[in-house]
Amino acid sequence: MSNTPKLTWANNLRVAATLGVIFIHASSYLTGSLGKIPQNNWILAIIINTAVRWSVPVFVMLTGSFVLGNYNDKIGDFLRKALHKIIIPFFIWSVFYLLHNNWDDLLGNKLSMSQKGDILLENAITGSAVHLWYIYMIIGMYFVIPIFSKWTKYANKKELTIFLVFWFFLLIAYPFIDKYSTDFELNYFTGYIGYLIGGYYFFKFVNLPKALLWTIFIGSITAIAFGTYYLAFQKNVDKEMYLAPLTPGVFLMSASIYLLFKQSNITMPNWINLVVNQICNYSYGIYLVHLIVLAWVDDLVISATDFNPLITIPVMSILCLTFSFGIIYLLRKIPFLGKWIG
Repeated sequence: MSNTPKLTWANNLRVAATLGVIFIHASSYLTGSLGKIPQNNWILAIIINTAVRWSVPVFVMLTGSFVLGNYNDKIGDFLRKALHKIIIPFFIWSVFYLLHNNWDDLLGNKLSMSQKGDILLENAITGSAVHLWYIYMIIGMYFVIPIFSKWTKYANKKELTIFLVFWFFLLIAYPFIDKYSTDFELNYFTGYIGYLIGGYYFFKFVNLPKALLWTIFIGSITAIAFGTYYLAFQKNVDKEMYLAPLTPGVFLMSASIYLLFKQSNITMPNWINLVVNQICNYSYGIYLVHLIVLAWVDDLVISATDFNPLITIPVMSILCLTFSFGIIYLLRKIPFLGKWIG
């Protein structure tokens, strides 16, 4: 992505989202240990985890802003670029994680060929690493972009607003509707398509007072973190309920941080702009590799439980970002292979 004045904020936001995803997974070393670590450390980890839950939705919103809005009606070229930029690197890293996580089972003699085939099939369907769910989703999104781009190109603000209002209403209502068997077909207005169209809509039409956006952002973090704490310690139920991307609180958090970046003119030294641009250019590869790098950091450098989470989570995340960038940078230098790494 070029660093024109128009896109500087988007570069900054993409890098912030890349780091935010790493923060989510670094803090998950602690949020998944409820009852096994001091309660205060778990609460701090949940607050940090909550505060960056906008990261993945913002990636989709940026796609809506700059891919959905700029589709040129050449579906063949569009899908070929998606194959090169998204699908082939995804396949390469899926194989890497598959072998890394199942090396003994796949290459040893403990399992039958049928059992090994089951492992391959399960990993192909569900993903060979937990963070790859996003790539499955975004690949499906790219196949519908040529369709939705036609509508967004000719839809007016009112029509887009109606779609997003209905989508947001279903974010609130769907958990209740889902309890009952109904013949209403609502799937056309659910899922990540709302973030895709929302990114286009917010980019083109929306500006709000920054004080209001900060209020929404901080209020959303507070409500989600408190709700998660309440569920974990008072109700003993799924503590991830309010942290899921397709929930009202995470949408409000994502929309507000998107608009805060869009409406801000952040001036930074040239060397920081250079770093931001470099990380932005390598962000997809960083996303693909970061989970294994984070595990190495946790094993070999600093563990999430070594010190206070306010120290360990940021240190782990920054080290992970640095090492992941270095790995992708070096891998891209490999002849023939490098261009497919991400």
